[in-house]
Amino acid sequence: LKIKPPPLFAELTTLRLLGMPLIALVALAASLGIALMLQRSVLGRSIGAVGQNERAARLAGVAVQRTRLMVYLICAGLAGLTGALIAGFSGGNSLDLGQEYLLLTIAVVVIGGTSVSGGRPSVTGIWGAALFMFLLVAMLNAAGAGPGLRMLLTGIIIIAVIVLASTRAKH
Repeated sequence: LKIKPPPLFAELTTLRLLGMPLIALVALAASLGIALMLQRSVLGRSIGAVGQNERAARLAGVAVQRTRLMVYLICAGLAGLTGALIAGFSGGNSLDLGQEYLLLTIAVVVIGGTSVSGGRPSVTGIWGAALFMFLLVAMLNAAGAGPGLRMLLTGIIIIAVIVLASTRAKH
């Protein structure tokens, strides 16, 4: 079952501005906004404190449960928006539409230097990792690789980065 988006929405998601996809420009603006929020706002500092050490954040007076709730609400809203944009971009929606993006998302976060178990995120690192993964997927597509091989290589990259990061942390 594939549900088609409204024509105006589908056109908006494929629109180009100054030769660049509008979605990419919106993602860049959203990334800059989130980076500013994480660095300059009380909520951003609370998120960083909870991510670094939940117990220390609680002892410092941070409302840990409220901060966690806000993070989940923001992530849910962004995930819903992303799903709608992907559905509009690809011309329809189905239950497994974003399946291939899941592993890529984890790879981008890990390669970008953000600790999965909590820590300081790097927006520039995440953008660099996203560019790396985009180029890797484009190369694999050009070589005729199927989705299975792309997912296998993505998993190998994630494991390699985690192993390298853990051996670096030990030394």
